[in-house]
Amino acid sequence: MTAIVLFILLGLTCFALLLALQMRWLISTALRRGLADKFGGQYTDLKYRQGVADAGRLVEHTEVATYLNQTYPQQLSHLRLARKVSVLSLPIIIALLVILRFGLEAF
Repeated sequence: MTAIVLFILLGLTCFALLLALQMRWLISTALRRGLADKFGGQYTDLKYRQGVADAGRLVEHTEVATYLNQTYPQQLSHLRLARKVSVLSLPIIIALLVILRFGLEAF
């Protein structure tokens, strides 16, 4: 019974990781396209990538990051959540795999 619960938790955690990675990619692309429309250039430019990476963080902001913080606060909160989930879910997945393998010898 314990193994079944841990396998379900493993599946849910893997799903959360994949969803967070998808959210990070989609939100980043949408924000970079918005920046390219506002400031010109291609959405793949390095300054737009760096601006999205800096937005919502405690770093020295560029004009691009400041614009994102003022214009898209809700999207940046979703991006922060996706960053947290993607960072926290991987150690949880590893811990569940170790418990299942060595603790319960489930596989």
